[in-house]
Amino acid sequence: MDSLRSLLKTLIQFESVAERTDQLIAIINYAEKYLEHPNLRIDRFLRNEKPSLVASFKKSNRDRHFKVIFAGHLDVVPADMEQFIAREEDGKIYGRGALDMKGPCAVMMKLFKDLAEEGSEYDIALMLTTDEEIGSQNGVRYLLEEEGYSSDFAVIPDSGENFHIITDEKGALHFAVEFSGKPAHGSMPWLGESAIEKAIAFYGEARASLLYDSDDPEHWHNTLTLGRFVGGNKVNQVPPNARIELDFRFVPPYTLEEAKSVVRYLAKKYGAKVEFLSDGEPFSTDLEHPISKAFIESVREVLGEVRFGKTHGATDGRFFAKKGIPVMMIYPEGGDIHGSNEWVSIPSLEKLYRIFRTFVERVG
Repeated sequence: MDSLRSLLKTLIQFESVAERTDQLIAIINYAEKYLEHPNLRIDRFLRNEKPSLVASFKKSNRDRHFKVIFAGHLDVVPADMEQFIAREEDGKIYGRGALDMKGPCAVMMKLFKDLAEEGSEYDIALMLTTDEEIGSQNGVRYLLEEEGYSSDFAVIPDSGENFHIITDEKGALHFAVEFSGKPAHGSMPWLGESAIEKAIAFYGEARASLLYDSDDPEHWHNTLTLGRFVGGNKVNQVPPNARIELDFRFVPPYTLEEAKSVVRYLAKKYGAKVEFLSDGEPFSTDLEHPISKAFIESVREVLGEVRFGKTHGATDGRFFAKKGIPVMMIYPEGGDIHGSNEWVSIPSLEKLYRIFRTFVERVG
């Protein structure tokens, strides 16, 4: 599929990072132009400078419920400029977003364009957004919660390397905690109160409260990562301020509200101010759901086998799951996501296309 390769190479050339609003708009403009067809309805959205679009075969945008929504993001994490020039070697395409997730987006865009040109009118939609790498608040969350989009099922090719079907995702809570102390000369710490020491003690108690011992080889258990720590002014002063930012991932039966309650309690104990940055409940998709079965059988038909997996990271699937919409995720063959040599296999993109096409034809 030369057209699929060409499309992916073009998508990679857009420097569609969060800070480049012009490039985010440009790539959505390109996607809209690519998908433009009399049989496709395209609705554009812009919230807080983050553009998105929804393409479907419906004539009116009043009915925003579909049997299946395919969702993908065209934004990427920052990279050196040479990574925005696609490079093809040995059946692979290298470049920022090749796997995460401009490659899968190219597959979905081509599928919808092909179906439109064939005159098909399936009850499906394609949702393309540009803020997944920074939390999806102005993309998928906005479209589902404020614009009223919904579906019976969602397919998100944003996890599940090498065609593992992902049906389980950990919950996530990102939060920041700010501590205040009393400054004093570093030689007389008894006259002050260290904000940094408060932060360290808070972190220790948070770990003790949120984590538990587990020998699960797949690490399907709660985790807490201290991602940022900023505090103090200079070496010879008792630090009057500190801020930490933490990433908590959790599995059932732990809930998001339980996690927030623990954080609020500890913040109050240390006289700190807490800010919840982003969150999502864990989810597990029912394999017996009729559309789940159709997706699984489509994978089996194309690949000859089915493999399942779980994801530790948070995806846009959490917003669909929050609305009770079953989600399945799958990735083509690729690697080095967010790295300096991100790549995707061209033959695997073609397989992903066949899986999605078979699935659409099966669910009708």
